Amino acid sequence: MSDIKEKYKIGEYSFDTFHEYRDAQEDLKKIEVINDELDIHDPEVAVRLYNRIRDGEIVFKSPIGEKFFDHVADIVADKSVGLLEDKAVVDEAEHKVRYQKFIGMAVVALAAGLFVYFGFSELENYLTAKRLAKLSGETKQGAQHDPGGRASSSQAMEGTDPFSEGENLDPSKLTVLPELESALSSNPDLVGWIRIADTRIDYPVVQRDNSYYLDHAFDGSQDSNGTLFMDERCDNVNPTTNTIIYGHNMNSGLMFGGLKHYLDEDYLNSHRTIEFTSLYQKRTYEIVAVCLAEVEYADDDNFRYYNFISAENQNDWDAFVTSVQRVSVYGDNIDLAPGDKVMTLSTCNNYTEDGRLFLVAKQIS
Repeated sequence: MSDIKEKYKIGEYSFDTFHEYRDAQEDLKKIEVINDELDIHDPEVAVRLYNRIRDGEIVFKSPIGEKFFDHVADIVADKSVGLLEDKAVVDEAEHKVRYQKFIGMAVVALAAGLFVYFGFSELENYLTAKRLAKLSGETKQGAQHDPGGRASSSQAMEGTDPFSEGENLDPSKLTVLPELESALSSNPDLVGWIRIADTRIDYPVVQRDNSYYLDHAFDGSQDSNGTLFMDERCDNVNPTTNTIIYGHNMNSGLMFGGLKHYLDEDYLNSHRTIEFTSLYQKRTYEIVAVCLAEVEYADDDNFRYYNFISAENQNDWDAFVTSVQRVSVYGDNIDLAPGDKVMTLSTCNNYTEDGRLFLVAKQIS
């Protein structure tokens, strides 16, 4: 038993089980990121951090995390209450924080109200953006080792059946592009990277099930921003007719929060090109339609764009194109032809209940 105690020990803290020990390690990692990225001794930063932890948006699961939360609370109580205009309240707060910590917490909450305009999600958004920017820098650095890139998959050859299945590629015989090696080693769910020039869309794309990455960051931590993910039914190595990528419409502009700008036609015309680098090849797509739709109920007989993965025949293809034409924002002149490989970027939109905004793009190289 003493050996186990020694094994599951971090500093002055001992843990009875491996799971408790892992929780403590995860808490330490979170604390390290926070200390690296934020000046927690800045009163405004400390208040926002305190709120995030208090409201359960940053979760600690061990005594180490609880101790850090106490530390943040002390910083807020000592420094942020000084921003209150009522000197009597300040004096009372400082006294109660010193002698009765839980009352001090209530005063902290009062002080925190002064900073509501910062938004409760600002810290998470900041950390998410920093992590993604670091990942993006690593991919760009990796690309320098492969300046020519790999050839993209060829389009359907003229005179062949556009719906016939060609020879499938074997992933075990393919080489991962150098620019994605580092990100792939960090997360084996990675299937590629998407960029749209002159926008904030410069993100990894993962594939697992269609729910996990709704509220998990690329590193697996809880994050309301989620991560861009490819529909679990799509094949990234031998692309299906339609490759669907989902992302949240965040008010901060993160993830697919910027897709709403495509409702401006001038913006569309200057941002038509999507660069998607899969694990094994570079692909370029051109946006051909901007659409507004809604999630259909189970008993509706309408075409569901999010269920179009592969066109087995001309009827499947025609149904998809007709559906896109019906909900296209800029008219029904959609430049799509049988055999085109399509990418759909999908996000929420509040133009109606259960509304969706999606872009349809075709592969051009």
